[in-house]
Amino acid sequence: LGAGAIHSAARLKSINAKHLALVTQCLGLLLNILPHIRAALMAQLPSKQHSLLADLDKIQKDIHEHNEKVLSKFVSIIGGIVEHGLAPRIPKSEFDSRGKMACSSGDKMVLCPFLDGISVNVRKMHQVLKLLLPEDHLRDVFSRIFVYVDQKVVSLFVAASEKNGTSSGSNSQGNSGAPAFTFPNTFEGKKRMVLEVQALLQILNDLDEMLQWDFTACQVLERKLNVRVIPKKEPLQVAEEANHDEAAEGASDVNGAHDKKLVDAQSSSENGGVKTQEEVRTES
Repeated sequence: LGAGAIHSAARLKSINAKHLALVTQCLGLLLNILPHIRAALMAQLPSKQHSLLADLDKIQKDIHEHNEKVLSKFVSIIGGIVEHGLAPRIPKSEFDSRGKMACSSGDKMVLCPFLDGISVNVRKMHQVLKLLLPEDHLRDVFSRIFVYVDQKVVSLFVAASEKNGTSSGSNSQGNSGAPAFTFPNTFEGKKRMVLEVQALLQILNDLDEMLQWDFTACQVLERKLNVRVIPKKEPLQVAEEANHDEAAEGASDVNGAHDKKLVDAQSSSENGGVKTQEEVRTES
């Protein structure tokens, strides 16, 4: 970034995600080698010259910061596509009309042009990066992208509705004559909008080598639309079941200890001991 690659002898027409992925791997190699170089120099230099190694520390810090900027650039690429290339498609999303579309449980959810564009572009970037980045770096990059998408999807819908001076009601024509986006009025339309956002987030979570991300966009959208479509999770029930299992384990341990005392008492009696089972019960 900022190194003039487009104007260099490489004559790159543009810098794409593949170039950035290769840069992160080169920077990672340098970050792994530098500590060994520093240790080798320290072993050879006199003690009074160890202060010279501070320059190596500064170089390592600069490379680390540059690597962070490159990783953030992946988010900027997706952000530019979403905000400038896909956001203009939002007015085409008439969710009240889309809510009337039949969709059985076995059918694949057809997304509106805006959400479908996000899905397509994120999956394309994933296809490129998964061939070039190790798994931990891939997850790092897409965790940043997921955070961006989670925050931006609903906010761009809101911005589109506010831009046209409305936040609810049926779709109408804006001041310029272009169709204006409005949030759905009917329950079917609201449900369709939430389910399409949920389908997009599920597509992202299903990408290879990704950890399940806890998206919040659907909950934010439900509050905005004042509707409940996705059932709330019930962590308390899980906790109660866990406590029940722990109590069962505790009871099992107590019974096991009690049975062990009875076995010991019988063994003692067989060896000439004077303890009876009644005495053992009294001790316990």
